[in-house]
Amino acid sequence: MSTLKSLFIPRGSTENNPYQRQLADSLEELGVDIDYLSHQSFFLLKVFRIQKPHVLHFHWLHSFIVKSNFIKSFTSSLLFISQIFILRLFGSKIVWTVHNLKNHDNLYINLDKKVTSLFAKLSHRIIAHCDAAKKEIIREFGLHDDNKVCVIPHGNYISSYENIVGKTDSRKYLGLEDKDTVFLFLGLIRPYKGVLELIESFKLINDNRVKLLIVGKVWGDDLAFYKSVEEGCNSDPRISFIPGFVPNDRLQVYFNASDVVVFPYQNILTSGAVLLAMSFGKACIAPRLGCIAEALDDVGSFLYDVSDAHGLQKSIQLAIQEKEDLSSMGIHNLELSNQYNWPRISKITLDVYNLCIEKS
Repeated sequence: MSTLKSLFIPRGSTENNPYQRQLADSLEELGVDIDYLSHQSFFLLKVFRIQKPHVLHFHWLHSFIVKSNFIKSFTSSLLFISQIFILRLFGSKIVWTVHNLKNHDNLYINLDKKVTSLFAKLSHRIIAHCDAAKKEIIREFGLHDDNKVCVIPHGNYISSYENIVGKTDSRKYLGLEDKDTVFLFLGLIRPYKGVLELIESFKLINDNRVKLLIVGKVWGDDLAFYKSVEEGCNSDPRISFIPGFVPNDRLQVYFNASDVVVFPYQNILTSGAVLLAMSFGKACIAPRLGCIAEALDDVGSFLYDVSDAHGLQKSIQLAIQEKEDLSSMGIHNLELSNQYNWPRISKITLDVYNLCIEKS
């Protein structure tokens, strides 16, 4: 067979997340030819022009489904599925990495579920980032063949970002004291990520030596949500709100200034942000949800039950009490993240590609 060629659809932003680039680079080291297709509603002809790739590797589907209104969403979804049918007829192998079960804005959920469920059935193989995600995918999309879903962990980010600015300089840059216990939320700020709940839980902590950094761009044009986050942060002088996109070279400053990274998610399937915090050697606070509970453990993290209304607050308080152990907890998480190296991830991914092709 000629050199195996995989087409990544759609091309993600490497500026926001180097996940695709890391996977592609590692696959290319194994001899796979990787190409990308940026999002466009009609992609059929472009696929055929790229010398018919052996595998079409889809990552995020919702840009093909969710549009500005229902009519546009329905039309776009119909076009998307029609192209998938045609590509299958011409022998293309479909692989789908499921990063989330539904669009995070909860728009046109019934349509979303119908399209993604049909796409799951049309896919030759589906990639889940953990066992918990595999079970959710099988249940959500009504799949009858468990073997269709392959578990491949999310890779780490140890070599993805600069990490040369130490804790002292990072804190000096941000105006933080060495004695402070610093909690960090970093990333795209969206309602499902529980930032407002984090702010309220933090405000209940009666300790002036603790600080909370809320860092990241607020998603979309929901001014009411932005205002709620801003007002919540402004109501407590211990909380700093730093809105806007975080440049890659600035990530190290926020991570290295912090003692604990907090993930107050309300619901989640998989989270690259957790692997990012682990890659920077940080202790974590997170709910026992989805892949988070498989990537983290109780040695390096404070995991809580999402059904416990005070679980997040208790975890914050426990982290303060165990401040002396936070550094060693972070080192433990860094060691854990080493097992999620990209050579290993790409080897398993290539095995999935070959499995699809061998069954043709």
